[in-house]
Amino acid sequence: MTSSDQPRYLVPAAPNPESIRVLVVGTPQAVSNFIATQAVLGYAEILAWSPPLPTPHENQILRILTKRLTLED
Repeated sequence: MTSSDQPRYLVPAAPNPESIRVLVVGTPQAVSNFIATQAVLGYAEILAWSPPLPTPHENQILRILTKRLTLED
C-alpha cells in the first residue's frame, strides 16, 4: 500500500466484539436531524455521538456512535 492509498481517517476498532460503529456523514443540519431522530426513536442519546469531525468535503461533517449490542444466545 502506498501513501496515496492510505485512508484519510482511521477509525479505531470497537472496544469489544459486541460493539458496532455507526458513522453519519452529511451537512451539519442533516447529521443533527438524523441524530435527533435516532434519539426520539430510542436508538441512541444525542450525547452518545462524537463531536462533529471534519471531512474532506466542503460543508460536510462526520459523527460516530459506538454502541454495545446485546447478543442473544
